[in-house]
Amino acid sequence: MKPNGKKSPAKKPIVTAKKSPPAKTSLAATLASKIFPAKKSSAKSDSPRKQPATPQLRLEPLPIDPSAHKFVLQPFSPGSNEPELPSFDQLGELPESYGTRRLFLAARDPRWLYAYWDFTWQQMRDAEQEAPNGQIFLQVFIPGQERVHQIHVFPGSREWYLPVHRPATPFQAELGYYRNDGSFNALAVSDEISTPRDDPSQNRELEFVTIPFHYSFRQLLDLVRGQMLPGESLAKTLARLQNQGYPLPFAYALRRVVPSGVADRILDYLGGDLVRRTLVGSLEITETLRRRLEELSSSGAPSSLSSAALGRDRTFAMHVNAELILYGGTVPGARVSVDGREINLRPDGTFSYHFTFPDGQFHIPIQATAPDGEEKRSALLSFLRLSTSTPGVDPTAQPPIPEPLGRSA
Repeated sequence: MKPNGKKSPAKKPIVTAKKSPPAKTSLAATLASKIFPAKKSSAKSDSPRKQPATPQLRLEPLPIDPSAHKFVLQPFSPGSNEPELPSFDQLGELPESYGTRRLFLAARDPRWLYAYWDFTWQQMRDAEQEAPNGQIFLQVFIPGQERVHQIHVFPGSREWYLPVHRPATPFQAELGYYRNDGSFNALAVSDEISTPRDDPSQNRELEFVTIPFHYSFRQLLDLVRGQMLPGESLAKTLARLQNQGYPLPFAYALRRVVPSGVADRILDYLGGDLVRRTLVGSLEITETLRRRLEELSSSGAPSSLSSAALGRDRTFAMHVNAELILYGGTVPGARVSVDGREINLRPDGTFSYHFTFPDGQFHIPIQATAPDGEEKRSALLSFLRLSTSTPGVDPTAQPPIPEPLGRSA
C-alpha cells in the first residue's frame, strides 16, 4: 500500500513462454535441407531477379578420395608413354614373294616330291606373255633320262606336290615355256635331289640305350661330354658307355646281344609284302604279327622264329604289268612330235612310240606338221591306270623303255 493510503494495483504475473523441444526430423529431410537450403525472402519484391551465370566446365577434375568412393570409376589418366618398338619389330607385312626367280625341289617321302618357286605375280605374267602359247609348265625329270611330270601352272600357283613312286631315284625340276621351234626355255632349274629308300636299312645291327626322362638333354650332354668321340651323337655315346658298364647316376638296362640273322628271319616271318610297303608303323607290324600267328596256329605249324615256323613251302606266285604303244602315220617328210618331243618317222610316214605304263593319269598330245610347215594336225590321247593286287603279285620285268610323257597325276 502506498503512503497516501491508496492501494497499488496488483501486479500481473509475468508468464514466460517456454520453448518447445525441437521436432524430430528424418535423416532424409536433414540432408535435403543441407543440400537445398531455403531461399531468403527478398526485402523488395519488385526488384529484378538475378540471371543465372552461364555454366562452364572445370579446367581440372574435382579431387576424389578413393577411400570414400571405392565403387566409383576413376577418371582415365594416361600414364607414361610406352617405349618405342625396336626397328626390327617394324618390318611390316611379309611380301607374297621375294621375286628371286628360284625353283626348289624336295622329296617329301620315297614316293612324293614337293616343288616351290619364288616368282612374283608380275614375273609369272611377263613369262606368260613371252611364251608363244601363253602357258608356263613345271617339268620334273630324271637327270639324263626321261621326263616324269609336266604340269601347266598359273600365275597364282606357287607350289605343287607330285607323285613319282620311285624310291632312291634322283630328280630335277625346271619351270619355263616352249618356244615356237619346240625347244623348252627354262626360267628356273632346281638342284638335283634324291628320294629316300622305302625298304629296310642294310644295317641290321640292333642297338639299345636307356635315356632317363628325369634328366634333360643338356644335363646328359654335360654328363658325358668328356667321353664323347669326334662326330658321335649323344645317344650313341650313351649306348657305348652303357655297353661298357660305365658308372652312370641312373639305372640302365644292359645291352642284349641279338644273334646274327635274327633280323632277316623276323622280316621273313612278317612276310615279303610288308617289306615293300611304305611308312609301316608299330601298329601295322603288331597287326601283321597277329595275323601271321593266327595263320600258323590254324595250320598247326609251330609258332617260333625257326625255319619250321614258316609252314609249308608255297611257291605259287603271279606277276603282271602293262606297256603302252602309240602308233600312226602321216605323209612322208612331215614332222611328228609326242608331247612336244619330236620323233622319227619311217620312210612311208608311219610312226610308233613304245612306253611303260605305270599307275597314273596321262594326257599325251601328238602333233604333225606338214613338210612345208603351213599346216598342222593334232590329237590328244588320255590314259588312266589304277592297279590293285593281293599279296604275292609282283610287276613283270620290262625292257628299258621310257615312261609315258604328259603325266598329270
